[in-house]
Amino acid sequence: MDIYEVQLLSTGPLTQLPDSQKLFGALVYMYSEKYGDTSASILTKSLLNKDIYFSLSNLMPKGYIPTPLDYIIDCIASQPSKDQSDKDKNLKKKRKALKKRNYILTSKLKELLNDLTFGKQSDIENIFPYINLDPKQQLRASIESSFYDIPVLDSKLYSVPTINISEVSLMQKEKSTENKEQKSTVNKFCFYLRIDNSEICTNLLNMIQEAVRRSAAVILGKRASQGLNTFKFQDISRQNMHYESVKHFINTGMLLPENIDYTASTLKLFTSERRPFNIPGGWDSNFTRYYISFIAEGSIITASLGANNTGKSIPSPFNPQRDIVFGNAFLYPLPIQKRQVQICKK
Repeated sequence: MDIYEVQLLSTGPLTQLPDSQKLFGALVYMYSEKYGDTSASILTKSLLNKDIYFSLSNLMPKGYIPTPLDYIIDCIASQPSKDQSDKDKNLKKKRKALKKRNYILTSKLKELLNDLTFGKQSDIENIFPYINLDPKQQLRASIESSFYDIPVLDSKLYSVPTINISEVSLMQKEKSTENKEQKSTVNKFCFYLRIDNSEICTNLLNMIQEAVRRSAAVILGKRASQGLNTFKFQDISRQNMHYESVKHFINTGMLLPENIDYTASTLKLFTSERRPFNIPGGWDSNFTRYYISFIAEGSIITASLGANNTGKSIPSPFNPQRDIVFGNAFLYPLPIQKRQVQICKK
């Protein structure tokens, strides 16, 4: 297995951070354009039948990894304390600090997990830098008179959900011992790709390398015509991660689980509705509603048979002969001990 980090540069505002399913859809579309529809169908079929191995992470701020909030809070809650009241206050304070830290540096996460493993006190409030996601609403105006060519029509106001992604660091004040938080906008992102050496995966890798050489643009969300959710390929680099004898991982994508030790994992679920899209008519309102739950990013996974046998893709409920629901999330190896399961629904 080879692991690669692919870097993207955002060229405009974002409505959300694209997940591994959206990335997979964009890569398959690129693959179809380069190698043909038949080759793209063979790729998805091979992935469904596990003839090839191919896992993806969500798009993440470069250098950062999702904060496993539930696992960390579980560890802190299990530490002994003489005063239960003080322990509860401390736990509440730690949770509040962690909720702001949507992503932290990989090195900081490993230090924190090492402290928790040996029962040390964790100074979560002083983990800097970190990434904070702040949802916003952007006000827009629809000029109905121009659209319908009827001058008397009033313009309509509507809002578009966006997300501010900020790196928060500490800035030392001059002539003072106090530190001040400083925010900077993030526009460099990356995703992890883990593939085998099959011909299909080699072709996929060559396609991404070519996109990097051309600084190719890629759309990863809605409203690209308004400048939202657009990116450019920047770089690809091979990563040195060790998976031998590792059983514990942090999930970084949308995972459909298989061969997981649930009693030793800390899981958070994300449930979404699957909807069909017919190109000529747009969204079809007369359809049977399907819902599917994924294991969300930031979950701690104990893989009973290792990372290679964890995760799967399934046929799409709307076009099972051609389409799949991608669930092969990239698992980042971590040196941690087993914990009891903690499931919460997003």
